Amino acid sequence: MKAFSIYIVDDHTLFLESIEAFLSFQEQYKCIGHATNIENAFEDIVRLKPDIIFIDYHLNETNGFELLKKIKDANLDCISIILTMRRDAQIRNRAKEMGAQGYLLKSMGAEQLMQSLNEITSLKTSFYDSIEEDLKAKDANYKNLLTAREMQIAKMVTQGISSESIAQQLDLSLHTVNSHRKNILRKLNAKNPIDLMNYLREIGEL
Repeated sequence: MKAFSIYIVDDHTLFLESIEAFLSFQEQYKCIGHATNIENAFEDIVRLKPDIIFIDYHLNETNGFELLKKIKDANLDCISIILTMRRDAQIRNRAKEMGAQGYLLKSMGAEQLMQSLNEITSLKTSFYDSIEEDLKAKDANYKNLLTAREMQIAKMVTQGISSESIAQQLDLSLHTVNSHRKNILRKLNAKNPIDLMNYLREIGEL
């Protein structure tokens, strides 16, 4: 079985050391280097030619897309995977557009990490999407927790539109809008508009 070489780009030392330690016990994967910034990382990648590159989305003053672009422009033969704590469908979609082969959440467990790597390297999937995999693992109705009207109001709330304005625009009473807002928060077990925004991003509606 071929051992795939992995290079890690992450400025969080604890995470970097943890994933390196985990990979050291895997026969089919080996870590051959790491960097905490894009400049050093790109130099190493060109020189070491790793099979797989883990790229942290948040890198100091920039983000991993800058490195992803350098890799794509240089036409390097490697598998690029974005790592992040953010369940953000927009970032996921952008990563896919820029040539990444995976979008992995740092919150995933060791078993899921191995599953994602195995699927990617065995060409079982052209793009491994942790957000979608998490949604599949959840209740089948997770994406459809809100009614069409509730979804409409939820999106307006995340845009900062007041209940009064929502009522006026949708030709509803203020009481009806407020009732919808309470039901939305209850259904999502959300405490504020930020939780609501995260849900909409997670299901690809924002």
